[in-house]
Amino acid sequence: MSHFCLLADPAGYAVSDFDLIGDVEARRYWLKLFEDHFADTLSAAKVAYGRSAAEAIESARRRFVETIALLRENPGPADSLIPDRSDPAAPAGRLGLVELCRLREKVLRDNGLGDSFRHIKQREDISAIESYPDVIDSVKLLPASQRWEHLIRSIFAGNIFDLGSTATMGYARDRVDFAAVLERTKGRPWAVDDFDELAAILPTGAASAAPWAKAVVFADNTGADFILGVIPFVRELAAHGTQIVLAANELPTLNDVTTDEAVKILSQLADLDDELASYISAGLFEVVSTGNGIPLIDLAEVSDELNCASKDADLVILEGMGRSVESNLNTEFTVDSIQLCLLKDPMVAARVGGEVFDCVCRYRRGTRDLGLGKN
Repeated sequence: MSHFCLLADPAGYAVSDFDLIGDVEARRYWLKLFEDHFADTLSAAKVAYGRSAAEAIESARRRFVETIALLRENPGPADSLIPDRSDPAAPAGRLGLVELCRLREKVLRDNGLGDSFRHIKQREDISAIESYPDVIDSVKLLPASQRWEHLIRSIFAGNIFDLGSTATMGYARDRVDFAAVLERTKGRPWAVDDFDELAAILPTGAASAAPWAKAVVFADNTGADFILGVIPFVRELAAHGTQIVLAANELPTLNDVTTDEAVKILSQLADLDDELASYISAGLFEVVSTGNGIPLIDLAEVSDELNCASKDADLVILEGMGRSVESNLNTEFTVDSIQLCLLKDPMVAARVGGEVFDCVCRYRRGTRDLGLGKN
């Protein structure tokens, strides 16, 4: 595990997290939210693992409640509570959302409950795959001038199917009605709206080439988010010559897509989509593990597999609130970057002057092109 190779300033990189030691209001808010959400997670675990897991579920509940109580009474660095960190050399002394996520996942995995939402993920994948052909057909019918905005709005719509947010958990409990969610997605101008600058360089004509040879895409949730949001967008990039590296979690967390799940889904979609199948056969798609196991991402700790696949990329896409606004809001890369997400938490939304269900489309040129970075 090491720093992501496309960071503009690896030595100066830090997750743009909340300070839960010094910020009393933020600590109170996030500890309560994690505590409440953990109860929902254990409810899902009862279904996923059945009655035989009752003792493990109670053990996890008791341990997490005790951990949250300890952090309320004596807020301090979480290092001692996460003794098996993936990178012992990582910066110590922090207590933020990254550490809370690690604590939550450790409690679940230690009790054999590491994929508590697996039954919901499977159901949502089936439903989204059934909808995929219609979604692709609707994209094909759009004139070139409308296609990219529609595809980005589809990512926003897909991003609402998120089991990590109390504001959106209900969406993932019902059958996917993607068209209805897309219709309700907020129009422009978005809370963060760089679409005009982005649209100016995106390819429009069928024969025009994309400005990027290779894109690394940090994916978020499985189901409608990945299948009906991310895949149609990157499929369009591939149609214009961009090689796609889909970077997914190594370990399950919430309803985030894992590397193994992404490989399986891509194969299933290729069976329904001859064009996608041709791009895959041409070597334009690759799935790699980020080495990550939480819904945020610390780019100081990524897999060698990801870095190997990314070294010649010229675009980074961070999809989802956790990987973009929560943990990498101000992260700069040597190459171009795009951050796309739906804001699903009021405290996170406030970071960019937005509200819950506002949308973020941020585009930044790489420091390499601006003459600010090395390589």
